[in-house]
Amino acid sequence: MATEPMTLFARIADPVGVARKLRELAPAVRIDGPDDDWRNATVTLGRWWKKRTLTFTHDPSYYGEPNWSMQMAGMRNYFSGFPQTERKERALMLPSTFRFALGFLYSPDFEENDPRYDIIFAVAEQLDGVLFTPSGLRDAHGRILFAAGGEEFEDTDAVWPQVIFEVSMSDPLGAAAHEMSRPRAPDDGPEDADPPSPERVARRALALTAVTGRAMLENDFDNGLREVHDWYQELLAWVGDIGIDEFEPDEWKVLQRPVGKLDVGMKVDSAWRLEGLVVLAWALGRFEIPPADELVQVRPLWESLGWPDADTARRLLVNPTLKSRPMICTLRNRLFTLHWRLLNQRIHPKVLDFAEFVRACTWGPMDITGLQLIDGDLALGGKRIDQVSDDLFSRSESAALERHKAVNWLWEGPARYSDARTDT
Repeated sequence: MATEPMTLFARIADPVGVARKLRELAPAVRIDGPDDDWRNATVTLGRWWKKRTLTFTHDPSYYGEPNWSMQMAGMRNYFSGFPQTERKERALMLPSTFRFALGFLYSPDFEENDPRYDIIFAVAEQLDGVLFTPSGLRDAHGRILFAAGGEEFEDTDAVWPQVIFEVSMSDPLGAAAHEMSRPRAPDDGPEDADPPSPERVARRALALTAVTGRAMLENDFDNGLREVHDWYQELLAWVGDIGIDEFEPDEWKVLQRPVGKLDVGMKVDSAWRLEGLVVLAWALGRFEIPPADELVQVRPLWESLGWPDADTARRLLVNPTLKSRPMICTLRNRLFTLHWRLLNQRIHPKVLDFAEFVRACTWGPMDITGLQLIDGDLALGGKRIDQVSDDLFSRSESAALERHKAVNWLWEGPARYSDARTDT
């Protein structure tokens, strides 16, 4: 990716989450204020002549009114001058969703495969954001979504943010979008659902076992464990022994990347797939899903699916069975409800009588069964949602998103697991 001035735009306004993510990715980061009100966060990589710095700049007044509306109008006007392509209409609608922005300062200039890109991409993905440059719009991995040079420069693998435009539910477009994602009764569509077969779920579970295992090996490498190269060869041999062909292209790249060469974004994204994997394991009758505020226990989960015992994994592929359709629907509604509350709290932080809200909800069968409540609102770790630590809230939200994706894939497809919906 050629070096150009870049600005990150996103619908999720979360300076606290950005500060936390930067500490996770680069423990030596310097942040010049409290997590909810910083202006500069500087990451330093390497030493001496290999030293590289990257500074995230944050200015709340920039994404406040009246400046923000003028900035977004200017972005739409800028895009309107681009060549006409199939993506132009989508690009023109996207600024309606933006609520947040970050700038970047760096020294020296970026080089090809510069590790500082990995940090930018990881933050962009966390915020469901895009990167705006003079030559066009790039996705959270730097691939070109919409180009000033026209269609020939657009990357077919580029991924749009989850939300492309925002409209009221009273608008026909808004109503249609809501209809696709709302909670449902077991006998209530959607008409175009194409849920995966039990055999497909079993193959996908084993593929995610391999992908998450590869991600965790990178942590072992970072921690200096000498056996990690042997473990990697065992993992590749296990994949070959069971003969699965369920990997998506990005997952195959993760699996084939030599130990120590997996970039930060790939490692983090692949590791979080564990929380979707546990939903698939539950559907196959192999594991129970942890509470909303707990992450899955990794090794017991893998062992339940057949890692590292290839014989157990092969047996899973023979006539697998799934939980019933009503049971999957019930879980879907519960995970939707949890994910909705967490996302709502991040966007509109306030105490909510969640129990009453769910009881009175008219647009879907929301379900709080199994969730801990304090004073009527969701609780995590024994504290009401507005009082939990940022770290616990972030972990719970990330887990909820991955579990929501997995159960939606079980319920309605689509063909690619990574394309499953997580709308709330």
